[in-house]
Amino acid sequence: MKLFAPYWRVISITVIQDFSRRPQTAQQISDLLAMSVNELLVLTQVHTIPHFVLRKNQGIIQRIADATGQTVIELCREHSNMAAILSHILMQASPDAEGLVVGLLNSISPDFRNVDGAELLKSEPQATATEILKIAGERDEPKRAMTHDALRFLANVTHGKPSSSRGSRRHDTLGPFFHNHVLGIMALLADTINDGKGPQPLLDKFRCLRAIREMITLAKSHVRSGLPQICACLRSAIENAELADEGFQAWIEMMESLSNDDLGPLIDPTFALLVQFWESFGLTVQIRACDMVGNLLKHHSSIIKDVIHTLPSLEPVKLLSKYEGELKAIKDTMDVKHHFEAFCERCRSENLIVVLRALTELADYLEKEQSFLHETAHSEQPDPVVNRLTRALLDTSVLFSNSNSAIAILCGRCLGMIGCLDPTRIEVVREQKDHLVLSNFSKNEDIRNFIVFFMQEVLVKSFLSATNSRNQGFLAYAMQELLAIGDFESSIRPRSREAPVDANYYRWQNLPESIRAVLTPFLRSKYFVTAGVPQAPRQYPIHTVSTSHGQWLRTLTFDLLKKNAGEAMLRQIFDVLSRIIRLQDASIANFLLPYAALNAVVEGDDQDKQDVAQEILGVLSQPLPETTSAKNNLISCSQSIFEVLDYLSRWMQEKKKEVLNLRTPGTRASRIPSEADLDRDAMQISSLDAVLSRIPADIISQRAVECKSYARALFHWEQYIRQQEQRSIAGDQSQKKESFYERLQDIYAQIDEPDGIEGISAHLSSLGIEQQILQDKKTGRWSAAQSWYETLLIERPDNLDLQQNLLLSLKESGQYDAVLNQIDAFGPSVHDTRTLSFAAEASWVTGRWGKLSAYLDRCQATGDFNLGVGRSLLALHKDDTAGFQDVIEILQTMTAKGLSQTSTASLQECRESMLRFHILSELEVLSGIGRQGGTEKATVLSSLKQRLEVLGPFVSDKQYILGLRRAIMQLSKRDFSKLDVAAAWMASAKLARKAGFSQQAFHAVLQASRLGDASAKIEYSRLLWNEGSHRKAIQSLEGAIMANAFQSYDSFATEESTVTNESGRMQNPPKARAHLLLAKWIDKAGQTQSDAIVAQYMKAVDAHNRWERGHYHLGKHYNKILESEKNKPPSKQNQYFLSGEAAKLVIENYLRSIAFGAKYIYQTMPRVLTLWLDLGADTEKPLDPKYGNEEAFRSQTMANRRKILNATNGALKKYIDRLPAWAFYTALPQLVARICHPNQKVFVLLVEIIAKVVMQHTAQSLWTLLAMVKSSSKDRANRGVACMTRTLDLARKSKMDTAGAELKTLVSQGQKLSDQLLHVCEGDTQGKPANLSITKDLGFNHKTAPSKLAMPIEKCLTASLPTVDNRQMKQHKAFNPNDYIHISAFLDDVLVLNSLQRPRKISIRGSDGHVYALLCKPKDDLRKDQRLMEFNTMINRALKKDGESSQRRLYIKTYAVTPLNEECGLIEWIDNLKTLREILLNSYKQKSVSINYSELRTQLTESISAPNKLHIFTKQIIPHFPPVFHEWFVEMFPEPGSWFTARLRYTRSCAVMSIVGHVLGLGDRHGENILFEEGNGGTFHVDFNCLFDKGLTFEKPELVPFRLTHNMVDAFGAYKCEGPFRKSCELTNRILRQHEDTLMTILETFLYDPTTDFIGKKKKQNPKVPDTPEGVLESVRNKVQGMVPGESVPLSVEGYVDLLIQEATDPFKLASMYIGWCAFF
Repeated sequence: MKLFAPYWRVISITVIQDFSRRPQTAQQISDLLAMSVNELLVLTQVHTIPHFVLRKNQGIIQRIADATGQTVIELCREHSNMAAILSHILMQASPDAEGLVVGLLNSISPDFRNVDGAELLKSEPQATATEILKIAGERDEPKRAMTHDALRFLANVTHGKPSSSRGSRRHDTLGPFFHNHVLGIMALLADTINDGKGPQPLLDKFRCLRAIREMITLAKSHVRSGLPQICACLRSAIENAELADEGFQAWIEMMESLSNDDLGPLIDPTFALLVQFWESFGLTVQIRACDMVGNLLKHHSSIIKDVIHTLPSLEPVKLLSKYEGELKAIKDTMDVKHHFEAFCERCRSENLIVVLRALTELADYLEKEQSFLHETAHSEQPDPVVNRLTRALLDTSVLFSNSNSAIAILCGRCLGMIGCLDPTRIEVVREQKDHLVLSNFSKNEDIRNFIVFFMQEVLVKSFLSATNSRNQGFLAYAMQELLAIGDFESSIRPRSREAPVDANYYRWQNLPESIRAVLTPFLRSKYFVTAGVPQAPRQYPIHTVSTSHGQWLRTLTFDLLKKNAGEAMLRQIFDVLSRIIRLQDASIANFLLPYAALNAVVEGDDQDKQDVAQEILGVLSQPLPETTSAKNNLISCSQSIFEVLDYLSRWMQEKKKEVLNLRTPGTRASRIPSEADLDRDAMQISSLDAVLSRIPADIISQRAVECKSYARALFHWEQYIRQQEQRSIAGDQSQKKESFYERLQDIYAQIDEPDGIEGISAHLSSLGIEQQILQDKKTGRWSAAQSWYETLLIERPDNLDLQQNLLLSLKESGQYDAVLNQIDAFGPSVHDTRTLSFAAEASWVTGRWGKLSAYLDRCQATGDFNLGVGRSLLALHKDDTAGFQDVIEILQTMTAKGLSQTSTASLQECRESMLRFHILSELEVLSGIGRQGGTEKATVLSSLKQRLEVLGPFVSDKQYILGLRRAIMQLSKRDFSKLDVAAAWMASAKLARKAGFSQQAFHAVLQASRLGDASAKIEYSRLLWNEGSHRKAIQSLEGAIMANAFQSYDSFATEESTVTNESGRMQNPPKARAHLLLAKWIDKAGQTQSDAIVAQYMKAVDAHNRWERGHYHLGKHYNKILESEKNKPPSKQNQYFLSGEAAKLVIENYLRSIAFGAKYIYQTMPRVLTLWLDLGADTEKPLDPKYGNEEAFRSQTMANRRKILNATNGALKKYIDRLPAWAFYTALPQLVARICHPNQKVFVLLVEIIAKVVMQHTAQSLWTLLAMVKSSSKDRANRGVACMTRTLDLARKSKMDTAGAELKTLVSQGQKLSDQLLHVCEGDTQGKPANLSITKDLGFNHKTAPSKLAMPIEKCLTASLPTVDNRQMKQHKAFNPNDYIHISAFLDDVLVLNSLQRPRKISIRGSDGHVYALLCKPKDDLRKDQRLMEFNTMINRALKKDGESSQRRLYIKTYAVTPLNEECGLIEWIDNLKTLREILLNSYKQKSVSINYSELRTQLTESISAPNKLHIFTKQIIPHFPPVFHEWFVEMFPEPGSWFTARLRYTRSCAVMSIVGHVLGLGDRHGENILFEEGNGGTFHVDFNCLFDKGLTFEKPELVPFRLTHNMVDAFGAYKCEGPFRKSCELTNRILRQHEDTLMTILETFLYDPTTDFIGKKKKQNPKVPDTPEGVLESVRNKVQGMVPGESVPLSVEGYVDLLIQEATDPFKLASMYIGWCAFF
């Protein structure tokens, strides 16, 4: 049959036309094909009937009709036959084609006599046109011209034109004809090309491809509505080597025929296809493709420039090299960041080929530019491009993991080069896009919203990515029907201006233009789907162990959609959706399943409810199979069930809230409900509650643990505990609670959260051995865990779990030799994969290749990653390059396949996979083999440190990678030196020392020393110091220095060692480090004179005088001397201090430090300015009388001060020129605050500094300068004008000709804008509504925008600092000019807040297109808020740098504050915040909890009147207000993962702000001043007016150190104040102690700021409350150090935090708070 198929068109006519004369021919062919003659006639009818109609051979046609059992008219009117007949007739040269049609059909059957020819032609326009186009594709030129006439005639008839217009071009209707019918034509052609109805002959496919080409030639841009189908069809053809030429010829025709508007989106896929399949094309097609590219560049250059950033490179195609040169010249104008952003966009394409090309190019680009990502990932403010690129790669890998393994592997390689990013610094959380249909499709608005969401997020993406025309057709049908159900066509058709616009119109307009372009053709398309075979009712549960996830998902969703439940409209929607389930990707079924399940529960009968419950229970209670594939399959099914449960729970929560609002009088309900509606809602809630209550929490929790969805397990188990506690179980309640907490501890053991286990343990009455071990392991006490396991193994020597846990303990503490010894002790019979995994790692770390080979021979399993790494190293050891590459590819594929939608929800979730990609990338690059093998050795070495840093605070992962590096360096083809290997040992030693693993650190130092690394002696001394052997450490280091251990570094250069400065002096960094360390130790020991200590610091500076750290510590020591002298009595202070010499030394050394790096700039710059400005001020006033009246002494001292000031001014002037402007920008508020300095020379230098900053960073710093110019103080305003004038002078003298004019324009714009914003702040709003117009009501002039001033938000005003070394200082761009956002326009709407000063919220559109909100605050000096934000920002920097703090993501939420003058300013608006008071009041209102403040005031007063009455507060008031805050987290974060993350963020951010607030004496923490971020749960504090213990001066003093009421404690979770909260408090306090000097320096600059009163006036005096700057500093320092009032010895960090928690939760102190503080909430 297949042999004849391509030739039936010719053979069948020859055979059948001789049927009456030679019937034996037909019989012989029938016999050959094993069929009857009648069957042959039926088979060939579509080819023979048209021929015999033209011949008017009625007899043969009748014979065919008899064979089919039809009449002649029925036979001819069949869809395919009629199209073939009409196409053949229209190809005949006839002046009356319509008459010819009627005449010929009448000649074969009189039944056609009443048929209208035009109507006949209109009945099959698409199929007829398709047949004609196929004829045109036969490469017969005379016929081709005739087909054009035939098509034109068909188009005329179809559009109602007279038949005489055949061939006329005057009113050409071909374009509109194809516009209307291209979808149908493409469906018919694609069916053949893609074998939609079984395999089709190759010749027929060629004809169809040429038909497409012909259609494009004739219709040109009129085919735009069918472009997705055309592109999908041609793409599938091009992927077939036999059809590639014809397919790409048609593609070229398309590119040459379309208009500019249609070309843009096709250029990317065109270039991608061209490069990907170039070798498949013949020479003719290649030449034509080359011409096409040239034509695009020449005639469509504007479009090319618009899409250049995403264009695939043509470099792989040599014939196109000249064009690639042109394109590359344009691309080279993009910086590295924008190249990566372009790759993000390309990777998110629905086109597989585009994605494949993008990833191939990205892999090459990352080899050269990965350092950019590493630097920014480790910087203070990581660039968002890192997040976006990582997110795009993870999503792409998951999307194509099943359909295209090459893409998944490429994604893995790219992720490996990016590295295993620290999830505590980089947020790569997938945006959750879901849609809640609260009415369950009973409201038209909900139906239409669902349709829009479903099409945009699911259907269109599936449609564009489909290559199978059949699947695409079903999706097209679904979109067509859904658009019709939603009545979109009538809503969006053109209308007059006066006509009302409905909500559907806005829904349509809000869709992205690209989505609308895809959907538009389906508004009027006519796809239909034939009814399928009725399905028998399914037996539940449907799931079985042998059912695949996809099959189960499709079957279950289909069955639930077909249940006859719900209203007519819902059934209509579900009927459409059920038709696209079975043939499509499982993602569609996965999306629809929750909606179908909910409908079955709330609208179905009892059996439907039972079915859903049975299915959920059936999947969750099914034991996990042992085989990997079956296990993974059940886990996938469970994940789908979890998504259903999430949706059902969320729906029920929102439904309950809706019903409550509807039933509660006075609430703003969207509708007035009827009793029937309320009853129906109540019944739905009851039905769903009944089903959910049948799913036990412990079953969900257990399966969640098995699926590694630990947050979900925790969520359900904690909910279960709450339920049990509320039921107040009698009798064994405490025992039950213990068991509940033990289960919680088991769950926390699996979560990557370091404090949960300790928190839970604190609530257990006693810890068993298992609990103790668990706690030891989680907190990193591996030696203790090792001891436990060794003890237990004596009792149970054959217990495999104990053996493996012992090996884990040994491995984590770095005892690899012990690991091997222990495994050998277990005996040669060990074949367990996990045990051998430990053995493999220990073998390669210790370099025992024979052992590694022996262990690997014991296990043939390929699923273990460690064993795979071992095999790759063994292959390298054996010089088996091919074997090494094979193993690496297997591991890459295995890891990529392991990624799933769930496991890639965040970077934390997929950290293990990211680490594996990181490891595989290092294996490739260090081995010198594979894709990255060509990278130069120097480049490789320079990247290693950065790649280790991006891992963050995860010590175990870093040690693993370092061990692997050492192993592979010894085997590599790159010839790494001994010092290279030693560097890895040294890195291990430092990590182990900081983690407290002294034995491991000593071992690593020994290995480095053996390899000749002299710096190992420094590390060895550090270890001695850490162990408390201080004297021995100093002696060891002194001995190394005296022995010239670092002298060799003076004679040869390595990357780490010698550097030559501009004077030609050799630099010796290791020697400098040794001297500096020795200086710090003898300084800390306090047993050496100051001169000797200074001399030691100087030696470090001499050894490496371009080292930031050396100068910083020398300056810090001078500062210590300065402070020591300052604290002495006046009679004891020496001239060195009084003259300012000590201050000068600090200033000079700190300035040198800044010149060579920015690591300490926030410590040094504020101190430099403070000392310099104070020194200048001291010269302008007489010497303090406390120094006596001796005139000579006083005169000499003042003369010395002036002399020192002049010298200091000279040094500063030098550094003003030398230092980059951004260095001074970091302290701009401090500079501006002292602009009215009394010393003229100091003032001149201040003006120079400010002018330099404004000149270089005008857009950001002009805000500060303008506020000074607008000052109410005449002196400040005049000095601000002086700064402005000097800035303009500098600009005019600039080398850039246009700088002066540009700056002048920007200053002018800024002044006008500042005036207008002040007008908005000060405008009268009394008596006006809350919603105002910025123009009409506040008189704002919109002509002030656009402005080049930076948007006054934190991310635009914060300078980025260099992170590597001083070589980048001058070249560093603190603000990337391509990234900063400036002001484009002001929106008209203003919201006036209902508070005392009536601040106004305004909205500004930025140059990036986003809208930013600002709060214009009148009658409030915001400079205090601005400086406090600086203080909090400094604390954030300290928190980020600390490993433990960074791991816990401790932070304070900050925002930009921009003063406009002393009384008005702008505050960055933070969206989506809720006050604690509002959250709690809403919850209590829903629970009908009454609040009588008068009664509460009386009760509170009585409760503190006597100790025995405190129970009124604890037993009456508090129980009346049960804890409800935890419910807000469940409501706002219904997905368990986001719930757990949000709760942790709340707990930790609350802890940080509690400690920082206590240190600053921040009070008035009532429920309006503590807010929470609805997006992530973080704590956000406002109103910082009550500082430095001012709350103690209230009428009712604020006695608690911070707010920690029962609601807040309960919301922390089951561990209450233990665990995360306590640990975060301790960490914050410890870090504040470590950075005490820095923080006090910053605070000092605030308190002594002459323009701002930070202390303020007190309501009443309190001796405990300081009222001077000195007193405030002492109070803050005491709190940081842990000094309790009345005590002389400070408490430890743990003791101080415990005391604060006790005070914050003390019932008496809480009951003593004023009523508005609401201590009972």
